[in-house]
Amino acid sequence: MPMSTEVGQVSDTTMLPGAVRLLVVDDDVAICRQMASGLAQAGFQVVTANDADGAIAQANMTPPDVAIVDLGMPTTGGIEVIRHIKQQHGTSVHVIVLTGHDDERSRAEAFDAGTDDYVIKPVGLSEIKRRLSAALRIQRAFVQVRLEKEATERRLVYGQEATALLAHDLNNGLAVSLSNLSYLIDSIQGDPDQTEALAATLRSVRRMAGLVANFVDIARFEDAAVKPMVMKTRVRGTLQSVIDVNAPSVTKGIHFEIDCDDKLDGRFDAGLIERVLHNLFGNATRYCNQGGTITLGAKRWHDVEDGSVEIYVSNTGPQIPENIRPNLFGKYVQGKGGKRGMGLYFCRLVAEAHGGKIEYEARAHGPAFVVRLPGRA
Repeated sequence: MPMSTEVGQVSDTTMLPGAVRLLVVDDDVAICRQMASGLAQAGFQVVTANDADGAIAQANMTPPDVAIVDLGMPTTGGIEVIRHIKQQHGTSVHVIVLTGHDDERSRAEAFDAGTDDYVIKPVGLSEIKRRLSAALRIQRAFVQVRLEKEATERRLVYGQEATALLAHDLNNGLAVSLSNLSYLIDSIQGDPDQTEALAATLRSVRRMAGLVANFVDIARFEDAAVKPMVMKTRVRGTLQSVIDVNAPSVTKGIHFEIDCDDKLDGRFDAGLIERVLHNLFGNATRYCNQGGTITLGAKRWHDVEDGSVEIYVSNTGPQIPENIRPNLFGKYVQGKGGKRGMGLYFCRLVAEAHGGKIEYEARAHGPAFVVRLPGRA
């Protein structure tokens, strides 16, 4: 499908694209990525899916404002995606069909399922933007209601549970710092233990800083106020940095390894992704078995040199219980042992801000969290 390459904001200034969530669904990976890239450059929050199951899961996790759906996908087609979205979200989601099937039956099935607009391939990106501009005139009220609802929910959650969670975690970190400082005061003898105590204090302060940054940035990501600073990054160096920071404080005889080509480059915001990996590494150390292994790995997400990467953190040990997997990346989700946290939700927001995603995988040796980044944002 030919797509023009012009970049620009949608002409309808009544609703800024940055506040609008788009879900692009097409089994042709190249077309999907090309369209997503152009629309992301126009300012929209874009996530993608290449099959019906992935589209439905994405819509359930983060309901879009507009969905662009290809009809001709294998196994489960686009009609089922449209039907599911409309059943779950009704008119709050505007559905645009993008298809090569220009026949009466296809049109009838699509509109019966709830389609709002029907576009025939091939079509240029400029035409897609015009359709989106028209859709936003209709959806503006729904988007505004969603934004106001999310802002209200944030204020409620932050004023109650989130504050308590942050205070608890910060208190633990401060306790470690104070204990080590007291030790240093009592033992200024120049022995090696002083160096280790200082290093432990530094690590503790660094973790506290990460908690505070996550807490502050979650609201900014939800408001689309954070734009990742994407640039070329040597991936192995990022992975090594995460291990260097965290490994000295890990007990239980855990081993660490990196599975990544020395020359692998990716395009992402290194600071944000490193914070994501610190969160995932921390989870891995808590649940890794005695004497087990934590692996940080990366490879090219797609088979072309486009800056896309797939980064994972895995550990040996028990899998995450199946009953909590569907909501792992939700806001303040209750996990194993009743513990609540915001780390995985922050990881999801960062991945989506890059136009990517994060997923849990139950691998043979244990759990793994995989961050897939398309090389754009």
